[in-house]
Amino acid sequence: MRTAIDNLWLDVPYRPGPALWGEHEADVAILGGGYTGLAAAYFIRRRFPEKRVIVLESQYVGFGSSGRNSGGVSGTLGHNYRNLKRKHGVEKAVQLQGLIAHSFALVEGLIREHQIACDYQRTGRLIVAETERQKRLLEEEIQACQEIGGNATWLDGQEARSRFGSVKALAAVRYPQEGTADPVKFLRGMRRAAESLGAEVYEHSPCVRIEPGAKLTLYTPGARLRATDLVLATNAYPNPLKLLHYRVLPFYVYNIATEPLSPSQMDALGLQGRENTFNAQNLYWAVRPTADDRLVFTECDALYFYRIDRDHSHCPSAYQSHQRLMVEKFPFLEGIRVTHRWGGRIAVTLDFLPTVGCTGRHGNIYYSGGYNGQGLCFSQLAGKMIAALMAGEKSDLTTNMLVNRRLLGVPSALLTYAGIRSYKLYFVLWDRRLGRGA
Repeated sequence: MRTAIDNLWLDVPYRPGPALWGEHEADVAILGGGYTGLAAAYFIRRRFPEKRVIVLESQYVGFGSSGRNSGGVSGTLGHNYRNLKRKHGVEKAVQLQGLIAHSFALVEGLIREHQIACDYQRTGRLIVAETERQKRLLEEEIQACQEIGGNATWLDGQEARSRFGSVKALAAVRYPQEGTADPVKFLRGMRRAAESLGAEVYEHSPCVRIEPGAKLTLYTPGARLRATDLVLATNAYPNPLKLLHYRVLPFYVYNIATEPLSPSQMDALGLQGRENTFNAQNLYWAVRPTADDRLVFTECDALYFYRIDRDHSHCPSAYQSHQRLMVEKFPFLEGIRVTHRWGGRIAVTLDFLPTVGCTGRHGNIYYSGGYNGQGLCFSQLAGKMIAALMAGEKSDLTTNMLVNRRLLGVPSALLTYAGIRSYKLYFVLWDRRLGRGA
């Protein structure tokens, strides 16, 4: 990213907190001041008010993936319900659906309890089918959702168009228990909640080296921190221990936001329920209105780059492609001014499921990641799961199938890049077929 103001959510005054300097001792050190790191800090301090918890953020709160998304509040796991049922069977999919419901309820509860002013609305999520093939795919999706115990509503053509009038929808599926929010306002609200419980958050404090052991030692440019436990909450970004390297993969997704739409443009959009709306493809486009009636448009081309150590968050060609497609889908937006253009990493796993666990010779390194673009919700549950693991709790939070699971990966940059290119080509060809009429 070139500057913070390229990103709609970061285009607000913000004064970062201090960096960490000197020698420090802590009970828990947390690497990463995004959704996972702040959620872990919050839930650990809530469970262990006596522990000193220090969060190290390499840049500033909101800089990373947590501040670069489109603000969907969705607990989706496994890409979709069809995928969950097909890959894991009904029994395990039901267990995962329970986690989905828990994560969403947790976010709403945190917003209420701490009065986080993040423009949250339970608008629902809408997936629209524009061809017969897409419609049949949605029929499979809602059937799988109902078998698993999810909450979704089928909308026929007329009902679908009544909710989203600017596309020729043949049908749609609506997930009512989802919503939208300003992701940075939510994140910084969680920072205040964690700090209110006594957690310490230090910005511009990149961890450059970690010495594992019964007592871990973390080094930043200006400090040395010794801690009993470590939480790696870097997700799509690398960490000094290279944990989950080539298992949690950084893909890039880009967004554009328009100037506020006029009342007539909002009427032409026809998004009556203001849902977070997607089309029924693997590499989808998505659109959502903001609290001030801007339109955030995303074309999920999901780019993966061979050099994962470099930052590819700014991509002018992607923004141009987004704007062309947005105007193609919504011709009444011809000539509208795009005010913000930004991109960021999402952390993808090969099976589209996140992972949470504890590792290390001394069992004192905790981690979570791989949210596959659905991090706002699940990261809060992940923070709660990490606190439960730290407490030695035996419950659904610590014994579910996502905890300490074996995560597939390819420990080679070339093989990973070639495999992902092939996998993406498969999705491109599938989407072309879905886009044809019959």
